[in-house]
Amino acid sequence: MSFWQVRIRPLAWMRSLHAKLFLLLGLVTSVLTVAVAYSIVRNSRRELESYSRRLTIETAATVETDILERDPTFKDPDKLDQVLASIAGPDRSIFQIDVFRRVGKGNEVDLVRSSGDENLVDWGPEIGSYLTLHGPQAELVDLNTGGRAWKVYLPIRSRKGNTPPLGLIRAYCDLERWEVVWDNNLNRTLRTLPGVLLGEFILLWLILRVLISDPIEAMVLAMQRIERGESSARAPVRRSDELGLIAARFNVMAVQLELAGEEREALIREIRGLNANLQDRIDVALSELQTKNTELAALVERNALLREELGAQERLAVAGQLTATFAHEVGTPLNLVTGHLQLLDAQKDLPDKTRERLRVIHAQIQRVGDIVRRLLDLTRRPQLHRQAQPFSDLFADLQQLWAPTLAAHGVTVEAAAPADCCLEVDRKQMEQLFLNLMNNAIDAMPGGGSVRISVAPGEESSPAGLWWELQFQDSGQGIPAELMGQVFRPMFTTKPEGEGTGLGLSICREIVRNHGGEIRIDSTEGTGTAVVFTLPGALPA
Repeated sequence: MSFWQVRIRPLAWMRSLHAKLFLLLGLVTSVLTVAVAYSIVRNSRRELESYSRRLTIETAATVETDILERDPTFKDPDKLDQVLASIAGPDRSIFQIDVFRRVGKGNEVDLVRSSGDENLVDWGPEIGSYLTLHGPQAELVDLNTGGRAWKVYLPIRSRKGNTPPLGLIRAYCDLERWEVVWDNNLNRTLRTLPGVLLGEFILLWLILRVLISDPIEAMVLAMQRIERGESSARAPVRRSDELGLIAARFNVMAVQLELAGEEREALIREIRGLNANLQDRIDVALSELQTKNTELAALVERNALLREELGAQERLAVAGQLTATFAHEVGTPLNLVTGHLQLLDAQKDLPDKTRERLRVIHAQIQRVGDIVRRLLDLTRRPQLHRQAQPFSDLFADLQQLWAPTLAAHGVTVEAAAPADCCLEVDRKQMEQLFLNLMNNAIDAMPGGGSVRISVAPGEESSPAGLWWELQFQDSGQGIPAELMGQVFRPMFTTKPEGEGTGLGLSICREIVRNHGGEIRIDSTEGTGTAVVFTLPGALPA
């Protein structure tokens, strides 16, 4: 089984070394990645809690410093209000700070100011016990709102000597904001983790592919080549690891096999040399028989050539007879129809509209006559009668030809071309080109649609010659991608039997190439087809 078969067959791939290593290492790396992510998220939560605790302690220390500098005796509570208002509030992390002053010489305290509603401040005589602290004390408490907060107690101590504390500061830091930050980090980690794991899997796949699967595949392919008899096959692995060592030993074995094969060939040549005399005798004995066989083969070959030539002549004769019969059978009624049309056209009381239709019918009968004449002249290359043809005049005539068919199928046509667009082309072949394209477009739009013809200067235009690029775009069903390479083949058609000859696009290509241009098709199934071709231009009269 080749490695290509392993790649396209999942069950076979699961049994490969690449799959086993990929699954094992993928499991290990994914577990390690998840563990590292969990550790980072967990440490992030701890760091946020530690940071909010330090923030609360530093805020209490800031309030202590400001009190000692501004009002250590608590005689002007308004100054304290300004400080608390600038630090704490319901829309901040430090949502409440309570300041107590010491009453008397014991451990009794009295509330001085609070950044919150002082009527709701919870305090009692037991708070005075925190005056004995030598530094800040922080603890996590549950709030009535269901959240948690840091509660920090900090005695207010004078900087002058070892004096009793002047009061007490109690600060609250709501962890709700930090919980939001932690949740955002957690969500971001959870969103990023699948991408990281996917990237690790892809990278691991490629590494294992390059380091293990590709060298093994190269060696297997080299073995298969040797099995097919290619003695010069070598494993193209140049590495210093174990796989490189295996490849080197394999190449040594291949060299030995090649030398053994050369020795075998030399032995065979020696045996052939020994049998040369016997072969010469056999050759002499068979020489006469071979001569007769050669003569007989020559006669058989000559007979076959004569038969083939005769068959070709018969086919040509039949084709010529059929063509002549067809031309006669079609030409005779066409001449009669033409005569009647001329008689009708000679009538003077015909309406202009009817006379115009007669001219259109007459022109198409002449076109059919030209086709019949071309059938009689298949062996000669058609001569182009190029003339300057303004595109606007050509399009106007084509509209008259298309009008009944377009109205019957519900198809609209619009054209966009520069006013000075003039083509140097054979008028009759242009009519055949556009009629074939329109017939294909109508067949591709059974429910009706639109056709747009656009003209623009071609990229190959130069002072030495003018070219125009024409695009024939329909809104039909489009062409399947697997059929794009066959659309120009003669006799190829996707229409039901009896509804198409498969010659339309091949004739279009022949007409464009006879004028020196190129043609291509741009199509997407379900979105329509665009036939793009170039034609030589002429200076407008």
